[in-house]
Amino acid sequence: MSTDLFKSLPEGAGILFIRLRNLGEAVLDTANLRALKRMRPDMRIVTLVEAIYTDLYLDDPEIEAIPLPRGSGDRRSHGLARLNVIREIRRQKFSAVVNLHGGPTSAQLTFLSGARYRIGASHFRNGYAYNTRIPPVDDILSRPGISEDLHTVETQFAWFRWLGLPFEEPAPTLLNVPAALRDAAREKLAEAGINPDRPYAVIAPTNEFYTKRWMPERFAAVSDTLIDRGFQIVMTGAPTLEQRNQMAAVQAATTNRLASLSHLSIGDLVAVIAGSRLFVGNDSGPAHIAAAVKTPQVVLFGPASSVRWRPWRAPAELVQNHFDCNPCHMYKCDVYDEPECIRSISVDQVRSAIDKVLT
Repeated sequence: MSTDLFKSLPEGAGILFIRLRNLGEAVLDTANLRALKRMRPDMRIVTLVEAIYTDLYLDDPEIEAIPLPRGSGDRRSHGLARLNVIREIRRQKFSAVVNLHGGPTSAQLTFLSGARYRIGASHFRNGYAYNTRIPPVDDILSRPGISEDLHTVETQFAWFRWLGLPFEEPAPTLLNVPAALRDAAREKLAEAGINPDRPYAVIAPTNEFYTKRWMPERFAAVSDTLIDRGFQIVMTGAPTLEQRNQMAAVQAATTNRLASLSHLSIGDLVAVIAGSRLFVGNDSGPAHIAAAVKTPQVVLFGPASSVRWRPWRAPAELVQNHFDCNPCHMYKCDVYDEPECIRSISVDQVRSAIDKVLT
């Protein structure tokens, strides 16, 4: 049985959604968070995200953000940072907290939130943290096995409907891009030798998963094709040594000069992608940014499920070759010496996809 929780919260109530770790999921959340705001414009919609991702909600009229800082060079937050965030959550007196992440840290934050309703999916561990459990999606939709065929946004939408969202289908993702960020991005592009008034394409050749990286020489070949068509090329990636090396490998495979931007904030990255004419990249968080700012894109899928993780309701062409072992855990290839799913994608396939998305 569903609940009318979203409808029953008092006028002006605050509701917190916890989303830790991944950039792509933080972007995908905007579809359903904005839908809830349209249903209840009186309600404060707040998301708790990694501090580096709060730029996603900069000057956003619908969604507020609470940052959880990580330790320097660390992927996880430290105890003092979590304690400070717990204090902030309790200070804001949320009526409900919905854990969208499900890990031990998010469970702890949910439990200590002080909220009347502490909500998590039925399959989440650390059951002590919750007094409201969302049933499996197959049960919510009364369709056994349907969860395997749903996009991540659709899965979350089923949760939201169970909690009282009355809409029939999920909304597109959407990121607000303030003028100040657009101006800053133009300056960074100019410093890198890119004329922001001329068409440029963003190439995102990096990924922390080796199995999800297309080969640098093939990204270089696609970049050469785009340059021949009049595009300037901007490569983006994280400021880690590993990802800078991945970008350098693309540059080394072409005689054309490619601008390289690896020290962008998330807000700068959003604005750079929003200003581009085309995005081409591996399956990654920046691809979801491109979808949320409606930049036409071509996304290369290897071991991940393109059903669950494709760009959501946006102008996009996917390139993926079928392998019986897809999807997999992605940490390494257990079937071939190299991850053939991503390596099998040809330059011609990507060129063809670019033609389609730009038509």
